[in-house]
Amino acid sequence: MFHHRKFISLICIFLSVLLLTGCWDQRLLKDLKLVFTVGFDLGENGEINSHVAIRETKKLSIGGKPGEATVAVVEGDGITLRDTRLMLDRRIPGEFSPSKMRIYMIGEELAKQNLYSILDILYRDPKAPLGAKLAIVQGKAEEVIHMQTIKETLLTEAITDLLVNSQDHTIVQNETVQTVCPVMFDPSADFSLPVIKKIETHDIETVGMGLISERKFTGVTLDAEHSTILLLIANKKGKIAQLNMMVMPEEENIRNRYMTLNIGKAKAKMKATVNSPSDIKVTIDLKIKGTIAEYPKNHLVDKKVVKELEEKATEHIQAQSEEVIKIIQEANSDILQIGQHLKVHHNKTWKELKWREVYPSIEIVPNISVDITGTGIIN
Repeated sequence: MFHHRKFISLICIFLSVLLLTGCWDQRLLKDLKLVFTVGFDLGENGEINSHVAIRETKKLSIGGKPGEATVAVVEGDGITLRDTRLMLDRRIPGEFSPSKMRIYMIGEELAKQNLYSILDILYRDPKAPLGAKLAIVQGKAEEVIHMQTIKETLLTEAITDLLVNSQDHTIVQNETVQTVCPVMFDPSADFSLPVIKKIETHDIETVGMGLISERKFTGVTLDAEHSTILLLIANKKGKIAQLNMMVMPEEENIRNRYMTLNIGKAKAKMKATVNSPSDIKVTIDLKIKGTIAEYPKNHLVDKKVVKELEEKATEHIQAQSEEVIKIIQEANSDILQIGQHLKVHHNKTWKELKWREVYPSIEIVPNISVDITGTGIIN
């Protein structure tokens, strides 16, 4: 009986093996051309000009050492991204593979068009990674792509590290193909994209946050300080947030005029008062706790001096917050997602609103308070 069962089990296993399929859709790495970074620009006749950075390896046979990684740039033009992909397929010696894509850069003129119409292919291609970062380039993305290396670091790694560092320092948000998609289809909210630019032959920098309105780049870019303040108001502080501000303009020594505040905690709370569709007031209370990272004049053992610096810091951030809110309203970019707040808490009024017409004129009031909890010195 035991041998009979064992025989039946072996037959079943044998038949199961026959039914197993092989790797019918395998894609060998040796046959692929991995693309890590792409730049899109607006062509002279309205077409899209794509530049892709392909990772290559120099073949070395001396002592069996591994080849040195290099970057090759290939260009393709077309009416849509799919059209440019077809041209790239004819110019790349191997199968174009976006599976390892890490960064999509968009030239500022192209970014002023409907971003979804540009990115549509990325949501349809199952091989395109949704976690790839998005960034706008001041000027043309082509200029950055052709750098190939930045300070002896390969292009993709250098830009990725730059964006991650800027995110950690509360200058930009981490926006990817996936994170921007739901916001693009939400009439009650907008988003921002990091803006970078080429500053030297082999160097780039983060400029700040590019404001998006209804899927289009507005052409307005907040500088680093305004970007930090906006992110604090939006409750999106990174690992580090520092603000340098003038607190003693009367000082003869220019360095004694300034203080750098290291922000430890920042908590913002939004409240909307809605009396009618034409009478909306939004209040944003931002409470900041921080320490003094730098104050050359010193005298911080005196509590009166610390209290005065608190007041100066509050005044400075209050003024900058009001300026930031004015900028985003003039750009008609609801990056604070006030529309979503009204949609949730005042839905009846929201249904009566033509939000894009109303948003630039509503009253948005920031209330800032700063509490300095440490002076950075030994008392």
